[in-house]
Amino acid sequence: MRRMAFISALLMAATLYAAPHTSHGRHSFEATLGAGYASLGYPVTDLTDRLASKTIGSYGVQAHIGYNCFFSEYVGLAVGVDAHHYGQRTSLNGILSWNGVTDTDGERYEHILQLKPWTEHQDCWTIEIPLSLVFSIPVRNVLCITAQAGAKFALPLSATWNGHGTLVHSGYYEPWNLTLSDKPNHGFYTEQNFLPKGQWQSRNYWTLFAKTGVAMPLIKHLELLIQLYAHYALTPVGGESTGQPIGFRNDRPGQEQNHYFMTEYTPLLLSGVITGPSKPWDLGLEIGIRYTIAQRKTKYPCRCLGVR
Repeated sequence: MRRMAFISALLMAATLYAAPHTSHGRHSFEATLGAGYASLGYPVTDLTDRLASKTIGSYGVQAHIGYNCFFSEYVGLAVGVDAHHYGQRTSLNGILSWNGVTDTDGERYEHILQLKPWTEHQDCWTIEIPLSLVFSIPVRNVLCITAQAGAKFALPLSATWNGHGTLVHSGYYEPWNLTLSDKPNHGFYTEQNFLPKGQWQSRNYWTLFAKTGVAMPLIKHLELLIQLYAHYALTPVGGESTGQPIGFRNDRPGQEQNHYFMTEYTPLLLSGVITGPSKPWDLGLEIGIRYTIAQRKTKYPCRCLGVR
């Protein structure tokens, strides 16, 4: 009998040890840093058969501070504050031209701008307020499978662009079948390593997001978080095209001299190259920690396995 009682006690202890601990009413705080691939999500089209465009994303980074409140064993609500970066790059290679331009002698010609190549990079930094459901499911009392899904309200802090590359200006005179170049006094010159920059108009927007990963115990009440994340904007951050031509153009009324023709650079987000609004998205990996506030004693050291 004593032997049977001893075996029964061992089995009961093993059962209690293996049982997942409820997270009802459990509160935790977390902080993570993440990085990955991001894009502003604007579509690009080739303006002419002489100008090719190629768009790629840029680096994305985010910092997150959050609070979780579990109202059931595995499910809770999460809120927080995020700092986020989205970016995109577009490369142009080819020729743009303007017909009917008047030179310093009053002659009409076609102004040719060759991009060899030209790259413009746009950046957007935001502060985001996330609200989501959070899930944490223990696995064999070793770690937890974590997941989140929800929405964010994003407030842009900074929206900038910068360009770089080589631009070659020349002029074609049809009556004489003549092309002029390397004449700076007439506006025909090569601009090496030209570096314009500026800002673009942005606005608040909504985005959906999701995360999934694992939480592993480090020390009492503290877990290591490793999660994959993804974001996709529901509404545009801005950057709708005004239909202006890309490159340099003369916005000074009454100036007919050709060396005034190329006086102002029009960035891509205002040009006819962009055919739709910018809706940012990104994919990345974040790493951080989660601290759980203990509410009652158990034998386990972390939120997903139990809290002392």
